[in-house]
Amino acid sequence: MIDTTTLQKIQTIIQSGKKFILTTHVNADGDGIGSEIALLHYLRELGKEVHVFNHNPTPENLEFLDRRDELQLFDAAKHAEIVREADAVFILDISDWERLRELGKLLKQITVAKICIDHHPLEGKLGDVDWIFTNASSTGEMMYELLTKLGAHLQGKMLEALYTAVLTDTGGFRFSNTNPAAHRIAADLIARGVKPHQIYQEVYEKQSANKMRLLGKMLSSLNFSPDSRLVWFTVTQDLMKATGTQPRDTEGFADFPRSIDGVELCLMFLETEKRQTKISFRSKGKVVINGLANRYGGGGHPYASGALVDGNFQQVVQQVVEEAKELLG
Repeated sequence: MIDTTTLQKIQTIIQSGKKFILTTHVNADGDGIGSEIALLHYLRELGKEVHVFNHNPTPENLEFLDRRDELQLFDAAKHAEIVREADAVFILDISDWERLRELGKLLKQITVAKICIDHHPLEGKLGDVDWIFTNASSTGEMMYELLTKLGAHLQGKMLEALYTAVLTDTGGFRFSNTNPAAHRIAADLIARGVKPHQIYQEVYEKQSANKMRLLGKMLSSLNFSPDSRLVWFTVTQDLMKATGTQPRDTEGFADFPRSIDGVELCLMFLETEKRQTKISFRSKGKVVINGLANRYGGGGHPYASGALVDGNFQQVVQQVVEEAKELLG
């Protein structure tokens, strides 16, 4: 998966550097955070100084990976100087400057070695070293290979983090990106001590009552196209206030309606506090959906993508739904 030249470049940067920054995309998920935690522990074992800066708080169901609160919310006033003094920055599970928010703006302005590791498509160049492998199930899969080839001793939180990364980005090994490597990695991590049932419980079975109420309201208000191949739903600010929930509580919601027999596409529209619309695009596998996401400044995998759109919420919903219907033909 990783060629010798890229491996040697990353190895040289790690060996020569003393201070490192790790980051991932806005609204970090299990893949991004799992990859961060695994690399954090590896670099710390080498005696490196490491800081992890993210745009959003760690989701509650992933806090078990970060009991020591190593993942910090990036604050330019507090952390800009730390970033400027770093020898290298690892950008994980994202190859889009926009989705790095304020930290991304700072990184574009300063001269520091940037290593991008991602399984999403990259147009152009982002880092000094761009290791992009779109056939990987997850960035966690790539991180596993990198750490293995660097001679890392996989143990403790590294094992749990890597397993969580692969588990979550394959949807519990059921999404179309699930490949043989994902299962081989999972088997190896289990053999090294990971307890699958414990990770599953932490990630999927510690949901809040309010989140379940929100999910119930969402499932009771689904919209279907006349042929039922397209399903969509909205999560408004008013609905979140009524249920005492936050945007992060909608993680995974877009996948539920996709399981309905006959449905091929699912769209989730989330109204943000900044009057933007976060759209999650999901396809069961017959229709490629990332092209539609690209029209709205987003992107992602062929069958699972996202976008953040400015404009009137209801108008955005209506327009995207109509284009999705046209896509289905």
